[in-house]
Amino acid sequence: MKVVRVKASFGTAAAAVIAALLIACAALFVFMRARLTRLQNALTLENARASLLERELDELKESHDKLLQSYAELEKTKAEEKDAPRVYLTFDDGPSDNTEKILDTLAKYNVKATFFIIGKQGGKAAALYRRLADEGHAVGNHTYSHKYSEIYSSTEKFWEQYEKNDEFFYTLTGRHLTLLRFPGGSNNTVSERYCRGIMNKLTRQAKERGINYFDWNVSSLDAEAEHQKKSVIINAVLSQCKGKKRAVVLMHDNSTKKTTAEALPEIIETLKARGFVFDTLDNIEAPVRFK
Repeated sequence: MKVVRVKASFGTAAAAVIAALLIACAALFVFMRARLTRLQNALTLENARASLLERELDELKESHDKLLQSYAELEKTKAEEKDAPRVYLTFDDGPSDNTEKILDTLAKYNVKATFFIIGKQGGKAAALYRRLADEGHAVGNHTYSHKYSEIYSSTEKFWEQYEKNDEFFYTLTGRHLTLLRFPGGSNNTVSERYCRGIMNKLTRQAKERGINYFDWNVSSLDAEAEHQKKSVIINAVLSQCKGKKRAVVLMHDNSTKKTTAEALPEIIETLKARGFVFDTLDNIEAPVRFK
């Protein structure tokens, strides 16, 4: 009887061990299956990432090829533009409501111009000064008042007006006016009424001060009448630009020059069709001057 109990106890213990082993194996199986699932998910995720990276790499290669092509085209364009005739649209006596219209047209055609401004107060004028600076146009000094009897009464008075205009523009925009156009041009004779020989003195002093002053070699004729005909302006500019390698065009953007703003689109389109490149006077190699 004693032996039988030992055998029974042994059998029970063996069964318990086997049960424990089965439970352990089941747990290990569940653990390994879960781990395998995680590894499979990770592998799937990595494959997806690899596919994404491969697509991105293909896109980068395509972008690189396009950039190389664009660069080659840009270099070709630059080489062509280097020998192309250049036109410099310049506008005197603004800003005004017509300046706003002119700026809209220039933005439409992606053309930069040069504006020789005078001092004008008021919220709209201030906004236009800032717009000129913000949109990348060259801005030059045309004296603060533009009144011949004041600016040409003496050289001291002229430079006072020059500096006042520069300070006014700087206050509004944080930029200085580094270009100059004398009202009436550097060879005007009206100034003789107020101070004999003043233009010779002023042009010499401008050079001594290192100030670039600019005249023109194309006149739009918009100053020949208070309200010049649009057709006259277009014909004048296009005919005078013909054959020139550098065309500096005199136009005006004061409040009476509505037809100048209206003529601008046709002028730009025609000159572009003729192969002209538009630029600003701060990029010209040598100023166009009367004297």
